Amino acid sequence: MAKPQTSAKTEILAAKGRTSPSPPLQSTNPSSEGKLSGLVLISVTPANPTLTLGSQKQFAATGIWGNGAQADITDTVVWSSSGPTQAQLTSAGQVKATAGGTATITASYGSVSGSSVVTVTDPLGTAIGTSVHCPPGGLTGVCYAVSISCPNVNDFTGYVKVTYPTGTPVGSVVFSSGGNGTGLYEKDYTYGTTVLDTVSQAGLTVAQTTWDHPFTMSQPHGWETGPGGVRALACRYATLAQWIYTNIHQANTGAPFCATGNSAGAEEIGQAMTHYGLGSIFAMVEPTSGPSFSQQVWACDGTQPDVVNPCGNLSGYGVGLSGTEQFIDPAYSKPICSETYKTHETTFDAIFLHDSVVSTDAALSYPNTFVNFRFGDLDMGAGPNQGTTWESAITSAKGSSCIAGAAHSIPNSLIGAQTIGSDVVALCQLQTAP
Repeated sequence: MAKPQTSAKTEILAAKGRTSPSPPLQSTNPSSEGKLSGLVLISVTPANPTLTLGSQKQFAATGIWGNGAQADITDTVVWSSSGPTQAQLTSAGQVKATAGGTATITASYGSVSGSSVVTVTDPLGTAIGTSVHCPPGGLTGVCYAVSISCPNVNDFTGYVKVTYPTGTPVGSVVFSSGGNGTGLYEKDYTYGTTVLDTVSQAGLTVAQTTWDHPFTMSQPHGWETGPGGVRALACRYATLAQWIYTNIHQANTGAPFCATGNSAGAEEIGQAMTHYGLGSIFAMVEPTSGPSFSQQVWACDGTQPDVVNPCGNLSGYGVGLSGTEQFIDPAYSKPICSETYKTHETTFDAIFLHDSVVSTDAALSYPNTFVNFRFGDLDMGAGPNQGTTWESAITSAKGSSCIAGAAHSIPNSLIGAQTIGSDVVALCQLQTAP
């Protein structure tokens, strides 16, 4: 479980005017003989919910006694929030999501208490899908144009190519390519089809996403077409993934829903997990060669010293001048990332930190999702170090390893493609409680 963000002061609201916990509560039950034994547990529901900014949720407390009796004690307990900045208690047990991050909501009575961890995320957009003809070549499938409207950024269109396996699907996997995400996985990588065939033959539905060709040539900067900033624009991918979950996966909670993407394709996944709550639907994600700018401050300012990355190579965190110009600058109204890379100034650091996968308000625990990182041992760029920055911050189930003989574009090598395919088949499964 993620360590909740805390403030200097814990907010406490006492129901019915009380300002401190009362002695152990006793209850009677007409079907029982006299008084029940003392209160031993408090169950707080909903358990560990994800709320979007500005939304509200009523929590309930159920008292459990030693003899198994239960009763609603929502109006009797003392409620508190460990992070009133993130989750503000507005009444007895009612929470308003006021800032991104996590907070523990606790219900107490005497020495007995129960809690639930609230994750507050940025709001998803809306999406409307329309069937379109699939371009020639690649896997056989059905295709959709999905019109996406996200808060505070321009409306945009994402495209999805879906390939169903033979028989009833055992799950679904979303594939995104690197750069600005402007091509299908099967087209952008030498052995992309090898990965997709492996996954499809294992009974999983394959959903490839693209923001430009081969469906259109009018969105050359893909999901990072600004202005708005990387974090706000990542709403497009998160909303598209949610659309795929609802309409292609059929919101089937009995089958795993997973995702993988390379480099900036991994960035989309990281943003969706840390800022848009998609850990609630993804059972497993595999970021490969990234997220390539998960700590965007370091990616843009280029001042971090080189270190030995997890694959044993000395490399840095900066994405390079061409990387800043092609893959981060388009997200803003002016080229602030490349300007910073040239000057190493700190003018825009607050913006870069806010837009990072590992921002100060990022959600970093995903009880429903296994996060598996893969890096190429021939990758001399920022991907392994940047990816490890997120991996190191995650407090829930995760894995990380290097692929011998693979460079930054891992699916361009046969060994890389085979590894990703086997990973997805083996690891795309519903997570069970430890």
